Amino acid sequence: MSESATSTTGPGRPRDAEVDRKALRAAIELYAELGWAKFTLDAVVRRAGIGKAAVYRRWPGRERLIADAVEWALVSPAIAIDTGDLREDLRELARSMMAHYLGPYGLAGLRLHVEARAYPALFAGPSATIRRSRVLEARAIIRRAIARGELGEHASPTLILDTLLGGVLNHVLATPEELRAEMAARSDRYVEDLTEFVLTAARAIYPPPGRGDALTPAPAGGLPVAVLRSQRLKARSRPCPAGAAPAACPGRTPRRRPPPRGCRP
Repeated sequence: MSESATSTTGPGRPRDAEVDRKALRAAIELYAELGWAKFTLDAVVRRAGIGKAAVYRRWPGRERLIADAVEWALVSPAIAIDTGDLREDLRELARSMMAHYLGPYGLAGLRLHVEARAYPALFAGPSATIRRSRVLEARAIIRRAIARGELGEHASPTLILDTLLGGVLNHVLATPEELRAEMAARSDRYVEDLTEFVLTAARAIYPPPGRGDALTPAPAGGLPVAVLRSQRLKARSRPCPAGAAPAACPGRTPRRRPPPRGCRP
């Protein structure tokens, strides 16, 4: 986002950057509220409070305006999160995503990813650019943690990040509008708790080298080994059904039939 007072696009009067900012801000806000189907240049003019000629001179069509607005508000250079500690990295990642969703353009970002399917020629490119940047940054956090020995070598970046970032997104979307201010005020506490939850689970399922196999990573499509062991132990602790052959429930004690009523054992 440019902070200069004016900009030029060639010979003639310098272009007023403040008019640009007002138009781009109004455009991204209206897009977030209305979506592409109801987005018009006239609505942007009214929201921005600037001259209609100024907007149409800069952006002859709404497609060019929304493309510039998306790049201005949503497409930003990737910022590498690398504190040297997995807990701090995950916390910072969750905090940055929470700030994005609660910020002035969070809704526009969500709408962009949804409408990329409906209007691929217009939104698929920016959506893919934003998604690719965030995914690569987040995956790098997990890979560095594996290299430092904070997680086992089979740790799944997808599972860990889906849990962390999916938790942030669900928290934002599931909170009623009347509680949004309270949610924002407590967002740091939620990020702390969510980060600790995800990190504890990740280290249990993918323990660092030398810490045993508290929860050995599962084979593809399966449950972690420790979970399977727990299920087997629970099964063995249950008695066999009455009358069942011992071979039908190995490792378990057949249940004894109670004596008939009125008879002494």
